[in-house]
Amino acid sequence: MERIDDIREAVADALEKRGHDNREFLREIRAGDRDDGPFMLGALAWDARLSDANK
Repeated sequence: MERIDDIREAVADALEKRGHDNREFLREIRAGDRDDGPFMLGALAWDARLSDANK
């Protein structure tokens, strides 16, 4: 599932750019261990909205 890997990376990168420095947390996002967290749920919802708009 390549797309979700891209979303995970984008979320972790965005958090890093905003000063989030908990390396373990960011590693868990990139590994898919936090897919049920608010950052990923928001990103996945936004991705679904964009995908629907581009159909």
